[in-house]
Amino acid sequence: MRQRFDIPFLFSLSLFLVLLLFCPLAYAIDFSAARRLGVSLETLGKGLEKVGGPVTFTPRSGRSQGTQEARLPDNAGIVQVGGGNENLTVVVLWLPVDDKGNLVGTKATAYLKAVVAQFVSESEQIVLWVDQMLRRAVAEVRSAPYLESQLADTYQVKAAYLPTLVPPMLSLTFTATQE
Repeated sequence: MRQRFDIPFLFSLSLFLVLLLFCPLAYAIDFSAARRLGVSLETLGKGLEKVGGPVTFTPRSGRSQGTQEARLPDNAGIVQVGGGNENLTVVVLWLPVDDKGNLVGTKATAYLKAVVAQFVSESEQIVLWVDQMLRRAVAEVRSAPYLESQLADTYQVKAAYLPTLVPPMLSLTFTATQE
C-alpha cells in the first residue's frame, strides 16, 4: 500500500529533488546575464487568476536570488518563477498526475493552458505534446524521472514526469532560447 503525504510536503520534496539535480548548475548561473522570457510576474499572475481566482507569489524562504512561488487555488499545483518581476528568466509549473497519466483536478488543464499561452503562440500543440508525453511516461514502468524537451517559438519547454512522488507530478519549465 502506498503511503500518502500532504501536498506541501510533496512539493517541498519535489523541489529538493530538482535542486539536487541542478545544484551545480545553479551556482554557475549569473542571473543578471540569464536570458529573459519577456513576461512579467504581474502578467503571469493575471493569466492564472482568470482560471481559479487570486494567485499570490511570495519569495521562497531561504532564497536570495529572486525565486518566488505561488500555490494555485484548490491545491491544483504550484508555479515557481525566477528573475526580476518585470521580466522573468524561468517559469516552472507543477501539477499532480494520476496513475494513468491524466492531470489531477478540475482546473489542472486550464492552468496548463494558461501558462503555455503566456509563451507560445500555438499553445494547443504544446498542451497536446504534454498530454502525449505523460502517456509515454506512464507506459514505461520506471522509478526515475521521465524528461522530454521541445523548442517552441523562442522558448525551450521541458516537461518532466516524476513518478516517485505521491502523487506523481508533472513539471513544465519555460526558459528563453534567445533574447
